[in-house]
Amino acid sequence: PVDFPPLLALVVVDIDRSCYYFGFVSTQAVSAFVVSIVHFAAMHHVAFKSTGSVRRIGTARKAGDGRARTVVVACSLSHEDRMSRRDLLSAASAASLVVGGGCLLLAAPQPAAAGPLPQAEVPVEQLGLLQKQSQLKEFRLRAEAAIKEVVGAADAPACMRLVLHDAMTYDAATKTGGMDGSIVLPEELSRPENTDLEPLVARLAQAKSKIDAAGAEDGSGAISWADLLVLAAKVTTQAQWAAIKVSRAALPSGGDVIAGPAFGAPWPVRLGRVDAAAPGPAGRIPPADAPVSEIKSYLFALGVKPDQKPSSAGNPLAALFAPRPTFWERPSLVLWTAAAADPAAEEARFVAEDGAAFAGAKTNYDRSRRTVTRTDYEVDFIDYFTQLTSLGATFKPNAYLRPERIAALKF
Repeated sequence: PVDFPPLLALVVVDIDRSCYYFGFVSTQAVSAFVVSIVHFAAMHHVAFKSTGSVRRIGTARKAGDGRARTVVVACSLSHEDRMSRRDLLSAASAASLVVGGGCLLLAAPQPAAAGPLPQAEVPVEQLGLLQKQSQLKEFRLRAEAAIKEVVGAADAPACMRLVLHDAMTYDAATKTGGMDGSIVLPEELSRPENTDLEPLVARLAQAKSKIDAAGAEDGSGAISWADLLVLAAKVTTQAQWAAIKVSRAALPSGGDVIAGPAFGAPWPVRLGRVDAAAPGPAGRIPPADAPVSEIKSYLFALGVKPDQKPSSAGNPLAALFAPRPTFWERPSLVLWTAAAADPAAEEARFVAEDGAAFAGAKTNYDRSRRTVTRTDYEVDFIDYFTQLTSLGATFKPNAYLRPERIAALKF
């Protein structure tokens, strides 16, 4: 027989049909054990939820009360993540080390008669932040993988033009048009400025079918065309940037490292855009060979309501101190030229026709693009692209999320 101090809490855990018994003789040990479980949950992208009894952990036991308190902890284990025996014992060991004792393994694991842990379904509205982020990341990576099967770096300008022509139909005054996927509708796709994009849309439709089939299987649903176009422009542009970095490296492996996530600019994408049922207004997109002054004026006014446009009448300094439009010279140079068949030639045309507006920006971006990481150019590109793809977009709450099965661990 072994004399144990009075127990504050007794924990019985059934993991993989083996029972573990833990005795706690101090509130600090119980707290440390729970903290260890929470840490495990965070490291495995697992949602953690505690019951009301956990809130009593720090409450001292009443004098003369010899009963051990119980603690209930629920962990939602995403997908195939499960807590193993090693994870459980590590949590208990960490609790013991943190407080210098107070956590006792009272019994070795023995086969348990109980069946599998009970499962419960958590509705989308009750998913934790980590669960939502995990599901959206899984959906995005799956969609990007399907897109990469049908388009590559050479398609980056055309994919950018799809996004540009879809978003540039936006009219802030009437709140029509914008990044709503309407460019794939036959009426809009058949317009003169879009007809040569039909083969690209057909290839992207193959990727969409694959993404939608996977979404139907796991409950995440079909991807909207608006989101698909944004992701297509993203992955092809990133592939183009990676190819440039690899070509400049002394060794291909060095280029792969520079082009990887360690040195590449992060490119977050908000998903959930809703597709429009009707085509966007016609006649709003300047032709590809339009004068630079026309393109500049259109982009300056894009997303600006008429009553928000600054007026310099009677005040020569008004234009100097007026708010800068969203798509001023730099965004105009970056976005429009990236969608051209020959981006370098289009940049040169912008400078030749309006050097005062674009020469300085081009010089700065050329300097950045000559560096190994091209950071300044890529960061600005991503920022301007994000602004463009938000024009007129309606985002559906909880898009691509699905109810999740959880295993509740009771302590």
